Amino acid sequence: MIINLCKRSGMPPSGMPRPRLFLCFALWLLSLFFPSCQSGSTSQSQDTPQEIQEDLQFQDYPNLKLGFTTQNFLQALPVSLANSQQLIDYAAEQGYLWIELRDPDAVLTLEESKEIAAYAQKKGVEVSYAIQKGLLDEDFWPTFERGIQNAVVMNGQKVIRSLASGKELTNDESRKGWTQEELAKLVHYADSAALIAKENGLQYVIENGAEAFFGENNQYYGMADLLSRVSDAVGWQFDTANPFSVSRVHASPDSIKSFLVEHIDNVHYIHLKSAKNGEAQPTLMDNPLALGEVLQLLSAHEVPYIAIELQAVNSLDQAYDNMQQSIHYLQSKQLIQNP
Repeated sequence: MIINLCKRSGMPPSGMPRPRLFLCFALWLLSLFFPSCQSGSTSQSQDTPQEIQEDLQFQDYPNLKLGFTTQNFLQALPVSLANSQQLIDYAAEQGYLWIELRDPDAVLTLEESKEIAAYAQKKGVEVSYAIQKGLLDEDFWPTFERGIQNAVVMNGQKVIRSLASGKELTNDESRKGWTQEELAKLVHYADSAALIAKENGLQYVIENGAEAFFGENNQYYGMADLLSRVSDAVGWQFDTANPFSVSRVHASPDSIKSFLVEHIDNVHYIHLKSAKNGEAQPTLMDNPLALGEVLQLLSAHEVPYIAIELQAVNSLDQAYDNMQQSIHYLQSKQLIQNP
């Protein structure tokens, strides 16, 4: 910039009028202290977020990786390539190490998934992939097939996640769990999905959701019955709040903790979520099963992936604020290091 300014007079610097010569000399001095003023220099790469915080680290569990599920933003930011990239930017700027990309109906194309993975790789954020179908849903298999293709190209842990229960419960609020016939189908379908996932280099995991966690004297069957019957190839994605909120029969914290301890080797990642008065909450707070106890157990058994899940809200600003409040909660409990 300085050279160009000097050349505009049409004469060498030594022949400049004194005011222009003085100005050019002053600018030259400034350039010594502010090199970015020089022609051809750049102040910062456009690929780098303007403000990047340090990675969010657990205070006592350095082997754990904190991330979030894009479900938290799904009402404000529907699934798309651009919105996925926006949330990857947010993760990188805020110091999250990974995200669970929630694509409920597997609407992303393979090419879009490849772009998302490449973008996340450049930003230093891992991405895993999740659909939102139950094993008995009539559209589970076509959604799962599309999801497998997308999950394979992601740059994070190689998993594909779905729900266990689906419309068989959500369409009938009177139901608490599965019939014996449904349970047999669930076991077969879960084992089949896990085999397909394995053939594609993926781990299939199911999340505990609306179904009762524990069955009741053959009246109905729950998540514990399913996990106890499937093959070892089927993994578990544990949700810390669902047994005390969306589940049709709320379990006791002690019973869930005992089951978690017994089956911890089958857990591949968790949703860190809070329930209060039987409802899932929009921010992290005290949970019937203490979140700190869960994190301690996961760290001891080398289950590193932790995704914050919050009740989705319509406002994007509110969704961001809920995330920030959740981080403040974890800091207040000395679970996350203060910046």
